[in-house]
Amino acid sequence: IASLRAVSNIVVDFIPKKVLFIQCGGLKRLVHLSQSMESVIRLNALWALKNLTFLVNNRCKEEILLELSTSNMASLITDPEAPVQEQALALTRNLVDGSLNSIEYVFGDDGLLLRAIGRLLRLSSTPEVLIQCMYTLSNIASGNEHHKEAVMAQLFPHETGKDAENILTKLLQSSNSRLRTAAVWTIINLTFPSSPGTGGRVTELRNASIVSQLKNMANDPCLDAKLRVRTALGQLMLFGDA
Repeated sequence: IASLRAVSNIVVDFIPKKVLFIQCGGLKRLVHLSQSMESVIRLNALWALKNLTFLVNNRCKEEILLELSTSNMASLITDPEAPVQEQALALTRNLVDGSLNSIEYVFGDDGLLLRAIGRLLRLSSTPEVLIQCMYTLSNIASGNEHHKEAVMAQLFPHETGKDAENILTKLLQSSNSRLRTAAVWTIINLTFPSSPGTGGRVTELRNASIVSQLKNMANDPCLDAKLRVRTALGQLMLFGDA
């Protein structure tokens, strides 16, 4: 475990070190350890993989995902242990950060990773897990129309019934300021004024009472959340009475 923590610190910076680490078999070893029966080993292996994935190019991301596999990633996202879920999501968040090609990673295998994230979003009550869920969805929502609509489908999964439509409202009403901020960031990325489908998404958000909830957050006690709410409302104003 101490060795894993040391590796995690080494690979967090400097791309050349990360490439060398992968070439020397470090990636294979971390992936193997991420499948350990011991949750603390899975946790620390994922922590190192998360740091390894931070700000690397698409070629490195592809190597990491190919070695880990989409199915194993999905299993780790829904691991029985919440800290493992959190690190698996943080790893996924790093994978989809950046270019449009990076975002496509969660759509492989019929969207297996995206569906795992959505399922966890509906089932988890752990703030740290939900924060990573929302920042991962926020990164995906920064992409093209297809990506944004896929995020909307996870936030408003109509097939699961009316209660599911309250997921985003519940997150915006959370007592955890980091979770509120992550939720607002997702809304910002879903409602870029220049995106052709934003008008329809704004209508859906308004119908789900998300716009009115944002108005209630105009004086949020958390400065970061308050500033993001102002940005979101500023974008929404372009499409109606926000």
